Amino acid sequence: MEFDWVEWLGYLASLVVLISLTMSSILKLRWINMLGCFLFAYFGYLVSSPPVLFANLGIAAINIYFLYKIYSTREDFKIINASTDSDYYRHFLNVNNKEISKLIPMEKLEKEHTALYMLRDNEIAGVLIGEEDGGGALDIKLDYVIPRYRDYKLGKYFFNDHPEFFRERGISTLRTTADDDAHRLYLEKVGFVRQSGGSNIYTKNI
Repeated sequence: MEFDWVEWLGYLASLVVLISLTMSSILKLRWINMLGCFLFAYFGYLVSSPPVLFANLGIAAINIYFLYKIYSTREDFKIINASTDSDYYRHFLNVNNKEISKLIPMEKLEKEHTALYMLRDNEIAGVLIGEEDGGGALDIKLDYVIPRYRDYKLGKYFFNDHPEFFRERGISTLRTTADDDAHRLYLEKVGFVRQSGGSNIYTKNI
C-alpha cells in the first residue's frame, strides 16, 4: 500500500484544528487554530480544492486579526487586597475549586491571611494567596489565574514590569515552590530564580 502523504496532511490539519478547540486560553486557541488553517489551506492547494484553500486562508486571516488585537490592545492591570473573610473571596475559591484543589488543598488556603486580587481591565483575573513573613517576603502558596487570562500577561506585568504594586505593600521578595515542569517554566518566564541544591523553591527580588 502506497503511503499517501497528502491525505495524511489532511488528517494532521484536522487534528491540529481539533486540538486548538480544547485550549482554555484564547491565545493558544488562536495560534494553534491558525496553524491548522494554514495546513488545511496547503492541503486544499495540493488537492486542487479552491473552497478549502480560500476558506482556511480566510479563517487564518481572522485569527491573525484577533491576535493582533490581543497583542496591541492596551490593558489596565491592578492588584488590590482581598479580604479572606469576604463572601466574594469564598465564592471565587468555590467557583474555581476543581482546579485550585489540584494545586493546593483548600484547607491549607484557609490558614493563609494574605490574599491579593489581580485585576485586568477591572475584572478579577486571578488571585495570589500566601503569607508575609514580616521581613518583606511574601510566601506565595497559590498563584491562580482563570483560564481565559492564561497568557503570561499578568505574571509579566506584575512580577517583571511593575513590581511597585508589591513594593507599595512593603514586599521586596517573592518566594514560592514549583513541583511540575509547567509551573517551573512559568516562574522562569516571569523572572523567578531556582534556589541552589536542587531545591524546588523559587525566589524573586523586586
